[in-house]
Amino acid sequence: MKKLTAYNAHTSKKLASLLLITAVSLTSLQPAFATTRKSQAEDAKKAAESSLNSVNNNISSITSRQQELQKEINALDAELVELLVNMDILSDELDLKEQEIKQASLDLKAAQKEETDQYERMKKRVRSIYEHGDNTMLETLLGASSMTDLLNRVNYYNAVYDYDKEQLEVYKETKQQVIDLKSQLLEEQSEMEEMQDNYKLQEADLNAMVSQKESDMDDFDSQLAQAKVLAAEYKQTIQQQNQIIRDEEEKERIAREAAERAAREAAEAAERAAREAAAAAAAEAEARARAEAEARAQQNQQSQSSGSSSGGSSSNTGSGTGSSSGSSSPQVPSVTVTVPQTPAVSPSGATGSDVISYATQFIGNPYVWGGTSLTNGADCSGFTMSVYAHFGYSLPHSSAAQAGCGRGVSYSEAQPGDLICYSGHVALYMGGGRIVGAQSSRTGITTQNATYRTIIAVRRIIN
Repeated sequence: MKKLTAYNAHTSKKLASLLLITAVSLTSLQPAFATTRKSQAEDAKKAAESSLNSVNNNISSITSRQQELQKEINALDAELVELLVNMDILSDELDLKEQEIKQASLDLKAAQKEETDQYERMKKRVRSIYEHGDNTMLETLLGASSMTDLLNRVNYYNAVYDYDKEQLEVYKETKQQVIDLKSQLLEEQSEMEEMQDNYKLQEADLNAMVSQKESDMDDFDSQLAQAKVLAAEYKQTIQQQNQIIRDEEEKERIAREAAERAAREAAEAAERAAREAAAAAAAEAEARARAEAEARAQQNQQSQSSGSSSGGSSSNTGSGTGSSSGSSSPQVPSVTVTVPQTPAVSPSGATGSDVISYATQFIGNPYVWGGTSLTNGADCSGFTMSVYAHFGYSLPHSSAAQAGCGRGVSYSEAQPGDLICYSGHVALYMGGGRIVGAQSSRTGITTQNATYRTIIAVRRIIN
């Protein structure tokens, strides 16, 4: 029997190890090509992002150059407008100058005519004096009635001479002034025409510069359009690679959860196997104890029977007395299989409510299969074990084994701090129909309804 029990325990350990190895293997069975595809997508995304940054920098540079070029075009346009305005003003001035030259030409002709006429009048008077000699002037002077009249006649001849001379000088001067004015006007006209030619050259240069810069602007527009097309392509590539990465991450998540679920189920199966093995061992021990008790009872009965046959008359009395007891069935002593229990009172003097108060501060921390850390991660039995260890209790790291700790109570009698045991799972009762425990890798350490699964046992660690 002892050998059979040892064999069963050994078989249980081997089964548990096999299940754990299977769980670990399932965790590593994620498709290698998924990781490779994700890595390739990440590399392609980085390359596209780098190219996009380069294209965006080029777009910024082109845009900045376009802005500068537009400022230059605007300045040239303003200069061209100013030049055209000056050309219009100069054209008007040239028209006015031509009119002034025409007027000067007319004035010159008039001055020349006046000079000619005055000269002709002087020639007539000189010719008249020559033809008549000095007699006429002498007769005129001698014909004076008085000295005053004589002086007046002399002054008259002098005045006529001076007038003719003065007028002739005036006409000559006027003529020269008109000639000088016309010459000045012609010179100014020439200068203005030269200025007009320069304006036209400047206009041609400005128009050529504007045309060149507008051509450059068209080139920049073309470059900008091409850069924007490239940027759109790189953005699309990035979006595509992001989608691939999300898809692969989703696949990894599904595979990871499946592996974790398989590992959890394997662990639960291992715990069930261990629990079943322990139950089988206990049953074998109980059966062995009952067999040993029955054997001892038979031996006692046989000893009593042999004693009564050799006892004489007194034995008859004894036989009569014993017949009543002997007629009943042999008494089989009860056999109790002892399960190790923790103390009824916490070594630290804590209560079940203290246990729950301590446990709930770790809500939200991660679930880690096989873990015992309340902060970095624990599984269901690791969580309850570590919580009770804080108060001085030593619980086994197994939900099946914890189902045999403490003393059993009904669920209706459950108090805060009691262990609520399920098939392959264990948690702490909070009260109010709620439990707290390391539920799963998805939820971590959390709370939920105590009756979400079938309860197989309620164990009280602290009375």
